[in-house]
Amino acid sequence: MAEQERWKELSKAAGSASVPRPVTLTGDHISLVPLCREDADDIFRLTHAGERDEIWADMKVGPFDGVESFRAHVGDLLGDQSRTFLTLRTAAGPVGWLCLMEARPAHRVIELGYILFAPALQRTVAASESLFLIMRHVFDDLGYRRLEWTCTTANAKSRRAADRLGFLFEGILREGLTLKGRPCDICMYSLLAREWVAANAAFLIWLHPDNFVDGRQVQSLEQVRVRV
Repeated sequence: MAEQERWKELSKAAGSASVPRPVTLTGDHISLVPLCREDADDIFRLTHAGERDEIWADMKVGPFDGVESFRAHVGDLLGDQSRTFLTLRTAAGPVGWLCLMEARPAHRVIELGYILFAPALQRTVAASESLFLIMRHVFDDLGYRRLEWTCTTANAKSRRAADRLGFLFEGILREGLTLKGRPCDICMYSLLAREWVAANAAFLIWLHPDNFVDGRQVQSLEQVRVRV
């Protein structure tokens, strides 16, 4: 109830959302820190091994020929003032990144995209917590009312992730993107600030240590969410 009242107060506030900036967000299992050039070598090594082709299949770029070209790409990302990249860092070091992009602060709309998880991060509590931390930052700190998630229709992993996180499917943008020379249909998902109230509560319950026994979840995030 307190969270619902807090959202009502936020929704009354006039004005634009804040432009995203590099920031540090810390959780129990993972931290999000501003991307830097020094992260490139570790991320390249982790994302260009045995599962390289699968990792980069649905990305606009990659895989890369070598670490030098990957370092150059990271440099380009850092020079892009329209996007904010955060490194995903565990105790083992950098394990990927994510990005806030397509920000329209006046309309309080933003997209979460270019999510790169190394195999060691995929399907872990840390991976889920990284998305919780950035979603909470978007709604609670920056004041956006709509968070968008897009992927190709063929990207089954991304579509499952959007459903699991509580995003709502809105439709398909036919040939909305050219991916590595091929026109692709794009799925559009969104989560609104008023929906974040319940999604946030579900995440907090799911992430609680009581929901894990010997590292295995007792209830899935979807099971928790239907009860919130």
